Amino acid sequence: MKRQPLTLTLPLCSICRYKHPDTLSYRKSFPTCDAFPNGIPEAVRKNRIDHRRQISGDNGIHFELAADTEPLKELLSSFDDLFRKQGLKIRTAKQS
Repeated sequence: MKRQPLTLTLPLCSICRYKHPDTLSYRKSFPTCDAFPNGIPEAVRKNRIDHRRQISGDNGIHFELAADTEPLKELLSSFDDLFRKQGLKIRTAKQS
């Protein structure tokens, strides 16, 4: 049996400048951010929606790479492949 490579997916939220810090009650509630102060929707948290572009209900705020995560820019480009495989629209250079 051929082994399949293990694929790990990093939620965009985890490297977003607008994500609120985790609290002790984090596991009991949904993570929050400036775009979704009442809880980040599951589809966004699980990368089923490309939140690098504006979506309904995000208060006009969308993903922006946190300043302390500059080394992850290359990793961020891998999200294009993830969203493309899921058949989702991805950002273009003009949307960046």
